[in-house]
Amino acid sequence: MSTQAVSGVAATPGRGWALALTAIVGAEFMLQLDGTIVNVALPSLQSDLGLPVTAASWVPNGFLLAFGGLLLLAGRLGDVLGHRRVFLGGIALVVVASLIAGLAPNLELLLLGRVLQGAGAALAGPTGLALIPLISPSDRLQRSFGLYSTVTGLGASAGMVLGGVLTWAGDWRWSLLVNVPVGLLIIAVAVRALGLTDAPDAPGATGATAGRRPLGLASSLLVSAAILAAVYGLVNAAEDGWGDPVTLIALAAAVVLAAALAVVDGRAADPLLPGEIFAERSRAGAALNLLLLASVLTGFLIYLVQYLQAVLDLDALGSGLAILPFGLALLVSTQLLTRFVSGVDLKVRAVAGLVPVLAGVLWLTRLDGGSGYASGVLGPLVLMGLGVGIAIIPLNMIILTTVPARYAGVTAGVLQTALTIGGSLGLAVLLLPFTSGTGDPAETTSAVFTWSSGIIAATIVIGLLFWFGPGARRAEPRPEPQEQ
Repeated sequence: MSTQAVSGVAATPGRGWALALTAIVGAEFMLQLDGTIVNVALPSLQSDLGLPVTAASWVPNGFLLAFGGLLLLAGRLGDVLGHRRVFLGGIALVVVASLIAGLAPNLELLLLGRVLQGAGAALAGPTGLALIPLISPSDRLQRSFGLYSTVTGLGASAGMVLGGVLTWAGDWRWSLLVNVPVGLLIIAVAVRALGLTDAPDAPGATGATAGRRPLGLASSLLVSAAILAAVYGLVNAAEDGWGDPVTLIALAAAVVLAAALAVVDGRAADPLLPGEIFAERSRAGAALNLLLLASVLTGFLIYLVQYLQAVLDLDALGSGLAILPFGLALLVSTQLLTRFVSGVDLKVRAVAGLVPVLAGVLWLTRLDGGSGYASGVLGPLVLMGLGVGIAIIPLNMIILTTVPARYAGVTAGVLQTALTIGGSLGLAVLLLPFTSGTGDPAETTSAVFTWSSGIIAATIVIGLLFWFGPGARRAEPRPEPQEQ
């Protein structure tokens, strides 16, 4: 790993590295907040703007669709135009979009702002992630991914808490406008640490080599449309069921667009999704693990909150606080436990981390109408947080540190797309047991986690087969040297 990866930032690994990492993880935390911060403010928003529930549901979904649909295009933009400038442009777009959404007098402008927020998040997310292995000296790489993984895990639960606090202290607009000062501060820190443009010889820069790389517009449009259709279909399945015609049409369109992408990309001299990203066995296994893990964690957060509110009678702020032990356990795991296992093989750590996640989910299968928070929920939250913290760092590193630097941005986009699609898939699939029978969360929540247990068990099996099965040693990846 180069110690001078991005225009000297990592060559002075003390203050320069710390400032650069602060900007990247600060941006990721803000983007994670944006995905959930308005959820608890929806009742207030509906009342203020006079919206029905179906219309208000597009406030979170508009962000999710734009974010998921543009991730791979944004990653490619980073590879072609430079990760640094695309990262800064994405944060700036989030700031402008938050102003539009926070001051919107009607649903139309609110949705425009939320869609632009999602687009800005898509630009900043993968390019910030791609910068981490480029700015981090090799002896600090695990610390960098650990901090990044911590804020990613904390962001969703913190968004619900912060959204509740801001709505209680002011109104729903505060949950959107809070991005403005935070985003401006992140831009100031990033400009200080990274500069405004990429060095001509840095990966993804606009130097002589990078300038000749095509954007791959046809492939970019196809992949964005395919992911958009897939995410839309999954979101609609979670709301209206798998048999709804809109769900079926959207998912069928996603399949057709993906097939068209394979044809167009296969003929391109510089494909948007090069085969070497997916052909390598360890990366493919890690990406599948992330997708399945995200499906369980997103469903876990959403459906457990439903249980906390409907069965344990917690309000929005109380349920957000009740989820916090998961984030705190994740913090302990990534920042403390990782130091003791840093010498263990990445793939062994990833599988080992999934075991306590499985134990926590199995524990949650015992939830019913008579369960209490301390006896039925707190223990599983801690177990799952510890396990995710152990597993997530090696999964990220397996994907990002073995890929050629010229594909760093699009690979980061693949990683975050796996998380986004996995989350949408989890919400849609786990809705089936959640709404089964009487639909009473006191009776159906245990079934949600029974299904989740099966998914996590499959995740462990996939990891074992991809990383330790027949032929795995011959397919062992070698870390790619980062360009300077």
